[in-house]
Amino acid sequence: MTGSVHLWLMRPAETEWDAERRLRGATDLPATEGSLRELRARVSLMAEGPDVLVHAPDEAATESARVVASRFACRVRAVRDLRDPDLGLLEGLRTEDFENRFERRYAEWSESPLTAIPPEGEPLSEARARILDAFAAVLESNGSSRVGLVVHSFALATVRDALARGDGTATWSRVEGRAWCTRHVLPPGAAAMIGE
Repeated sequence: MTGSVHLWLMRPAETEWDAERRLRGATDLPATEGSLRELRARVSLMAEGPDVLVHAPDEAATESARVVASRFACRVRAVRDLRDPDLGLLEGLRTEDFENRFERRYAEWSESPLTAIPPEGEPLSEARARILDAFAAVLESNGSSRVGLVVHSFALATVRDALARGDGTATWSRVEGRAWCTRHVLPPGAAAMIGE
């Protein structure tokens, strides 16, 4: 790519587990109808959007990408490596139960996420590397200068952290309290910087 890239980072519509503050991980769930309605209303207010939209392969991200694509008539593609990590035995656990039942593991998850290895799941450091490689490939392969990403919390936080030149220690702060969609302007050669 020769010029700047306009990037839209979007969180998908919520699943029931998201609403219940359960760890979703790689579990494939549909978005709730109410959350899809909210997403349609938000997207209708966007003045401009991407030409190419890439999303995680699960049902909620796919449904959400369709909502955005219907507004901007953009090309849509699922990328398997943009999925959130498999959290193994933690999937479906409510956040507060995780904190109360597994105090030390939760502290590591919160304070040093890249050292966390969910039981029978994917190490978060490996998930981060996979997601950033996929994101860099998306930037390299698209001739468009207007790209959108629809990904869940961990992938969204990982990409935002990389754009801020973070090392992963502030992963969770990159998503908590943030808007459902943020827009970024990336300099030429941003794909190469992501992997550094």
